[in-house]
Amino acid sequence: MLEHAEGAPRGSTPPSTLADIVGEVRSRWRLKLALRGALRSIAVAVALFFVAAYALEWARFSPASIIAARALLVAAVLGSVFFFLVRPLRRRVTDEQVALYLEEHEPSLEARLVSAVEASRDGAEALSPALVRRLVEQALDACASSGAARRVEAPSLRRFGLLLAGISAAAIVFVLVGPAFLRSALSAILLIQRSVEAAAPYRIEVTPGNATVPKGADQSVGATLIGFTAEDAVVMVRRAADGAFEPLPLVADEQGAYEGMLFDVSAPIDYYVEAEGVRSPLFALKVVEAPYVQRMEIEYHFPAYTGLEPQKIEDGGDIAVLAGTEVRVRVVPTMATRGGRLALNEKESADLTPQPDGSLTGSFKVARDGFYRVELDSPAGERAAASPEYTIDVLADMPPTVSFAKPGRDTSVSAIEEVFVEAQAEDDFGVRDLDLVYSVNGGPEKTVKLFGGRSRLPEVTAGHTFFLEEFGVQPGDSVSYYAQALDSAAPGQRAMSDLYFLRIRPFRRDFRQAPSMGGGGGMGGAGGAQVEALSEQQRQIISATFNVQRDRRKVTSAKLRESTTVVALSQSRLREQVEGLLTRLNSELVQRDPAFEKISQLLPQAVQAMKEAEGKLAEVSPDGALPPEHRALQVLQKAEEEYEYQISVQQGGGGGGGGGSAQQQELADIFEQELEKMASRYETASQAQQQSGDRQVDELLEKLKELARRQEQEAARQRLRALEQGGSASGGGAQQRALAEQAEEAARRLERLAREENRPDLQEAARQMQQAADAMRRAAAGGDGSAGGQAASALERLRETERRLQQMQADRAERDVNDAIRQAEEIARRQREVGADARELAGVSPTTAGRRDRARQISEQKTDLEQRLNTLEQQLDRAARDAAANERAASRKMAEAAGSIRDNRLADKLRYSQNLVNRAAAQQTVEAAENDIAGGIEELRKRLGEAASALGEGENAGNRMETALERARRLARAAESLQERTRERAQQGARGGQQGQQGQQGQQGQGQQGEQGQQGEQGRQAQGSQGSQGSQGSEGSQGGQGAEGSQAGGAQGGRGNANGVAGGAYGPDFGGGYGSGYTGPGFEWGRLTPEDIRQLRGEAREWMREAQALRGDLVAENIDPRELDEILRSLKRLEDPRLYQDVSELQRLQSSIAEGLKRFEFGLRRQVDATQANVVLSGSDEVPEEFRKLVQEYYRSLARTPR
Repeated sequence: MLEHAEGAPRGSTPPSTLADIVGEVRSRWRLKLALRGALRSIAVAVALFFVAAYALEWARFSPASIIAARALLVAAVLGSVFFFLVRPLRRRVTDEQVALYLEEHEPSLEARLVSAVEASRDGAEALSPALVRRLVEQALDACASSGAARRVEAPSLRRFGLLLAGISAAAIVFVLVGPAFLRSALSAILLIQRSVEAAAPYRIEVTPGNATVPKGADQSVGATLIGFTAEDAVVMVRRAADGAFEPLPLVADEQGAYEGMLFDVSAPIDYYVEAEGVRSPLFALKVVEAPYVQRMEIEYHFPAYTGLEPQKIEDGGDIAVLAGTEVRVRVVPTMATRGGRLALNEKESADLTPQPDGSLTGSFKVARDGFYRVELDSPAGERAAASPEYTIDVLADMPPTVSFAKPGRDTSVSAIEEVFVEAQAEDDFGVRDLDLVYSVNGGPEKTVKLFGGRSRLPEVTAGHTFFLEEFGVQPGDSVSYYAQALDSAAPGQRAMSDLYFLRIRPFRRDFRQAPSMGGGGGMGGAGGAQVEALSEQQRQIISATFNVQRDRRKVTSAKLRESTTVVALSQSRLREQVEGLLTRLNSELVQRDPAFEKISQLLPQAVQAMKEAEGKLAEVSPDGALPPEHRALQVLQKAEEEYEYQISVQQGGGGGGGGGSAQQQELADIFEQELEKMASRYETASQAQQQSGDRQVDELLEKLKELARRQEQEAARQRLRALEQGGSASGGGAQQRALAEQAEEAARRLERLAREENRPDLQEAARQMQQAADAMRRAAAGGDGSAGGQAASALERLRETERRLQQMQADRAERDVNDAIRQAEEIARRQREVGADARELAGVSPTTAGRRDRARQISEQKTDLEQRLNTLEQQLDRAARDAAANERAASRKMAEAAGSIRDNRLADKLRYSQNLVNRAAAQQTVEAAENDIAGGIEELRKRLGEAASALGEGENAGNRMETALERARRLARAAESLQERTRERAQQGARGGQQGQQGQQGQQGQGQQGEQGQQGEQGRQAQGSQGSQGSQGSEGSQGGQGAEGSQAGGAQGGRGNANGVAGGAYGPDFGGGYGSGYTGPGFEWGRLTPEDIRQLRGEAREWMREAQALRGDLVAENIDPRELDEILRSLKRLEDPRLYQDVSELQRLQSSIAEGLKRFEFGLRRQVDATQANVVLSGSDEVPEEFRKLVQEYYRSLARTPR
């Protein structure tokens, strides 16, 4: 219609330009329609997609929901595209309409475009061509000048484009970062080439799926949730074609999978698994006539060393036993079979032999972890699996643990003291041969038999008294001792305790003034504390070497070499310190005062012994390094004693106070300067190791709490399984085994930490953790109905370990306070000394020769004091934080002590006093400054004393009762051990007496026996004697096993024993006659030796004191002690020497005491349990909330089961 304008003459502007304008406007109009339609279609599609996605999630992506979502979304999208996009674009518009459309959007055209279009259309011949041409030109000029064609619908196009892009981007972002089911829904809907089953993101994989099982078999069902998680899952079972599905709960394992058991499948079953609305496909179990295990009886025959009786399990399956256990299996099949086998780990097998009653029997020996199953011969002659795969767990047999409860540390004693030591040993299968081994100055070791192990006690407490007067020791000597017990699982190997020392000190030390009480000036005995650092370091090196030798079988060769290298390096550093000390002594002091020459003669001997020890350690021979290390220790202790002797002589025998000679002061300075460096390094390293150990214990405690919580849940599961024994579903033990592995890992970490830090308490915690892990594995095995009890036992052991570690945290506060008090005392002592020096220097003229050097030394000492105070402040702040949970009162006092250091500005005052000394300030000014510093330190000591007094204030009644209960348990264990050891020694005396009668009149004792029948000087035992040890000598095996001294019918060494019982009171036939002892049927009691009586009475006195302390605890808690008073009266009777003449009467009294203590402990335990909010004896009857649904579902299934 516009072609007419294009063909007009007068070629001004081509008519076709008008058509271009109309076409451009028409295109922009159509673009607006397209954008608007696309926007609406996209909005509809996005909205419908989100609705469909949420609907799919609600329907758990079932196949029907996916099909419906696909159909709905496709139909909706197609409909919206047609309605909003296709239909508007199909609408046809004329040029006049387009022109009018443009005129409406651009009023400035003033109808020129409409007039030009109308004039140019066909049929307008009546108009003058010139007029038409002029109208077109005017319209074109107006459009060109206004740009109307380009501006039309520009805002709408921009708005629709932005909205379209925004909605699309928002939808994409929301799908990408939103819930996962949106992306799953997108793929399920768009990827229509995938099947609906494959498109579903949530599904359940079920094993065994469709399967064929023997009639009467138990079939395990496993379910793995893919793409989602669920709190619980059920297997829906239909036992008849027209029956209803019944839910049976499944149990989740550690990996999130579910497992259960269908018992006695005697007919075809249809089943599927459902969880959180997601269903698996329907599966079928077909039943065939084939033999299967109907019942399996298992009998354990444990290794001989355990002393355990065979254990029979009526309904067995999984196995959790010690390595070496013989497992005897009796299989009762569902139908007759000609034979079968036990398939072990797919590589080994054990034949099953048919028996007349139709059962089959076989056996195998457990050597390692694995699994086994039963395979039986079918009627067709094929051998097929007839049982599930059962797990074999090998339980760890930990070696016995041996430690000392008393004194449990190195001690200093005089040469005539009687020192009581208490050894403890534990072994799961009974302690055997608990021995005390001691040595004087590293000489030949002597062995004392504490317990012979004839009665297998799992816990043994045994005491022994060292009568040091009989050892012939002198000041400077030392007695080292340790305990050992035979490891039944590893013949020939023994478990050993740590090594401890008794250092023999001179009597005068009892009366010498303590360093902290010395006067303000001079030595005042302060050097004594420093000089002992040499021997203390050497004792630490000996203990480290002993531990390396003891543990060498537990570590690799590389670790052994590393450990010996560390010890050798420590020995080398100590030797260098001694050599430096020796050089200074020889060059500065000995020539002027020959009285100190003996020290300079002793120290080279120590250096030579240390070099020999270093050589042995370099050869990785820790056992060879011990003798020279002991010699070095003896020499160092002699040198230290000589040093203190010279100090006391030059002080006139007084207790200090600064009146020593110049040589005394110089010697003290030499020792102190050399040893402070070493002591500081040792203390810093010790504190760092201590802090590291504390952090590891805290970390393990948190993990243990979580493990105990999960074990409590598992115990609830075990109780649920016990309820299900008559039902048709059960869970496996995979989760319990996973918990056992975590407990074993924690036990290994505790054991490693205990070994690195030489902490018997951690070793005991590690043993309890391992016992908990073993109980978990036995619970996982189950089978005999004891799984619930084993799970509860594991939980109880975890709780006990948790309490033990929490007690360690509480004890840490006491350790920190005592350590802070020790440091504060040392700071106060140093301040007194440096303050006295500063006062003295203040009276010296600034021009005096040597004043500058003395001022520099004082300044260095004050800098050291400042560093010590800063370190103590940091330690107190950290200790206050650590103790805040368990010891709030002590924590507050420690924080106040740290605050006193800051509030009194002690560090600033020390720096100020340094300036006073350097500037030669007036004596009055120095005096005031030093007094101010001393007052601040005294306030610090007062605060720390208050912190020590506050320890235990936060302890509640439950904790105090726990402490009393632990003491009662220890007493009961000690009484039982005492009874058994008395019986052993009396029986040993009877056997030894018979041998002694055969070898009387000059026959020397043979080895470890026969000593009781000898007389006078013929009683020297083959192990030899040490000095003038007399009858204590090597007490061999007690009651004649290795006794050095004469223990025959005469007196001990010509005198009565230490307890006032004359040796001759037993008559000439001591050891062989029965006297008034009880003669039982077939057995005759022997006599106790005088040494036996002396040791037993001493031990009884110790337990008497323990019982009296326990009585005090009970009175403090308002508990009636009358029952304990009865036991105390019986214990007092054990001090009567006449009682030991009648062994049978002694045994009856000891048995009465042991039984009474056991009853008392049980009653006290009930009271302790009553004070606790949650008592767990064999597991609480309360089921955690997460299992309540399972219990309810179980009972509903029972109600639906036809009877």
